[in-house]
Formats: sequence, structure tokens, C-alpha cells
Amino acid sequence: MLKRISIFASGSLIGAVIDYVSTISLNNVFGVDPAVALGLSMILSSCVVFLFHRHITFPEAHGNTAYRFLLFIAVTLLVFLLRAVLLKAFLYAGLALAIALFLAIGLASLMNFVISSTVTFSKKLS
Repeated sequence: MLKRISIFASGSLIGAVIDYVSTISLNNVFGVDPAVALGLSMILSSCVVFLFHRHITFPEAHGNTAYRFLLFIAVTLLVFLLRAVLLKAFLYAGLALAIALFLAIGLASLMNFVISSTVTFSKKLS
């Protein structure tokens, strides 16, 4: 289980880096609202992370890749909502964007692991 968490964290780190760099860049360069920038960033990162988890983290989760992808996107939407709410709350509390984004991504990633390992990539889909 510890190995699985480490591998999951590696895939999530890839997605987090994409989210972090893209969100900061969209906000600083184009003036996009941080929550909107995060949502746009997550479109790209969710596809990359799904492929990572499907082939590396959970290789034993065979069958119905399209259905698993839809589940993954549904979870990604929930994670986005949680991240956006946390991000706005942290910004409202006066934290700098870089710190608020780091905390929002980190906390939401914990929930993501639980759902991904028990639902999206479970060995048997119900």
C-alpha cells in the first residue's frame, strides 16, 4: 500500500506541477482569475494523470478504459471544486497566490487518492 501511495503521489505530482505552473502563468501573464486558470490547467493535467495512473499506478485495473476515464473526470471535477473553494478561501485569508495554490492542490490530492484507489481504479468496476 505504501508503494502504491508513493507511485500515486508521483503521478499526482506531475499533475500538480502542470496545474501550478499553468495557473500561475495564466494569472500572471494573461490576468486570468486564479480559479478559472486552475480549471483550465486541470483539463490538461487530468488527461496526463489519467494515463499515468491507468498504466503505471493501477496497471491491474483492466477493462472499460472509457468508463474509468469518465469516472476519473467526474472525480477531477469534484477535486477542482474543492481546490477552487480552498484556493479562494486561502486567498481571502490573505495568503499569497503561490502558497494558497500549493495548499489547495495538496489538500485536494489527499481526497483524490482515496477516491481513485477505491472507485476509479478498483480492480473490479461495479
